[in-house]
Amino acid sequence: MLEFTLYYKDVLDYWGQQDKDYLIFSLSDEEWRNVTILCNFFKVFYDMTCVFFGSKYPMVNLYFRGVWEFHNVLVDTIKGPHSFLTLMVMQMQEKFNKY
Repeated sequence: MLEFTLYYKDVLDYWGQQDKDYLIFSLSDEEWRNVTILCNFFKVFYDMTCVFFGSKYPMVNLYFRGVWEFHNVLVDTIKGPHSFLTLMVMQMQEKFNKY
């Protein structure tokens, strides 16, 4: 859904300028950047989930690569410059470490 939202960003912005009732739902440039960051963050998880469940018998090398990639994304995001993600990702990492 985030990818579709980004695809129609210009249309949504235009609609927000034309319709006063829609203006309260219009996003700022910073909010659009956050949507793009979230979309890129969640895409890694979506792609790996498709690999895990797209096969009847996922092999160990696919599983290990996916778990390793999940871990790296979590660690890099916590250390990264996007502070609005930090709390959510720290909670995700706690659950990841638990399992």
